[in-house]
Amino acid sequence: MRIPLPPYDGATIAMYNLAESLTASGAEVTMLSFNTKKHFTDINSIDAALLEKYKLETVFLDASVNAWDAFANLFKPNESYNIVRFDSEAFHQKLKELLQSETFDFILFEGLFLSPYLQTVRTFSKAKCILRAHNVEWLIWKRLAKATKNPLKKTYLYFLSDRLKHYENIAINKFDAIIAISQPDKNLFLKDGCNIPIEVAPTGMNTAKYKNIEQMDADSLSLFHLGSMDWLPNIEAVDWLLKDIWPLINQQSKKIKLHLAGKNMSPKYFNLKSENLIIEGEIKDSKKFMQDKQIMVVPLLSGGGIRIKILEGLAAGKVIVTTSIGAEGINYTDKKNILIADTPQQFADTILALLNNPEKLNSIAKEAQLLARSQYNNNIIGEQLVRFYQTIR
Repeated sequence: MRIPLPPYDGATIAMYNLAESLTASGAEVTMLSFNTKKHFTDINSIDAALLEKYKLETVFLDASVNAWDAFANLFKPNESYNIVRFDSEAFHQKLKELLQSETFDFILFEGLFLSPYLQTVRTFSKAKCILRAHNVEWLIWKRLAKATKNPLKKTYLYFLSDRLKHYENIAINKFDAIIAISQPDKNLFLKDGCNIPIEVAPTGMNTAKYKNIEQMDADSLSLFHLGSMDWLPNIEAVDWLLKDIWPLINQQSKKIKLHLAGKNMSPKYFNLKSENLIIEGEIKDSKKFMQDKQIMVVPLLSGGGIRIKILEGLAAGKVIVTTSIGAEGINYTDKKNILIADTPQQFADTILALLNNPEKLNSIAKEAQLLARSQYNNNIIGEQLVRFYQTIR
């Protein structure tokens, strides 16, 4: 797992919120995290109270893609390059030391990429080992491959997907249980041969932190996309948005503005900024960024699991316009609490229909917030997981 203190993107929000929900339910949580080159965190910048609360230990890892290693891995049919990049001897050693110094009831593996450490845990601990599957990993790469036009890249992405699926299907049954982040993910795991206990527990939100929405005007609209721009599905989504969707909207109305925000945004996007297209880049406070904007756009064509940013948008009472893939795993009702659009024209028409329609805009926003509070409340999910843990002791 990456360092989730403080949470700053979908993955770290998912990890942090789960830790919060478990501690609120009476559990003691200790974290052992990678401090990666790509997502490096200065430990001294983390609030001391959080460090003490979660007894954070870290190990530096450079998991950068190496062209030669990736090529050599082609000839190792029982390995997935996506996984072996995260197999660190230093992490094995740190984990061993932690397990020899403390006793744990449960050890939660935050994602398939931590599966190489399962044997170390089995050797030095009697704890139950639970995989929290943020996604069905091979599905992400398969969808990326399907959406890719370059034949060589498409072939390689399909290869990565097949190799990862083979690895994942073997690895999952070595754990004591799985926490799937969505019902569709659980269904895929079962289809792929999962024969251990599996529970669906979506990422929870601290919905109490979000104020009741205020009445919004619709005489002009502010759209926004917020997501890490070093994640391939987000790059693909933003490129589709700018190339195929935004021109259709912009041609019909100049009263609509689009804001793009996210860390590690390529310089090419900043060259596109205009009066109606505002490139924000990395932001410090997502809640503050969303506050004065009405519509979150999530035009995902690939990916898996559940979109944490959509849950944030729901909790904040934003109107979400997304694809069927983007809304996967969320118990939504189209046109009631989320708006689904799967083609550029559908996206444009859906957004334009909200302009000068305050009744529709506010109704969907209100229902979005109700959905978040009723089904994605952090405390409820934490209590659910504690009960599940007790069944596998």
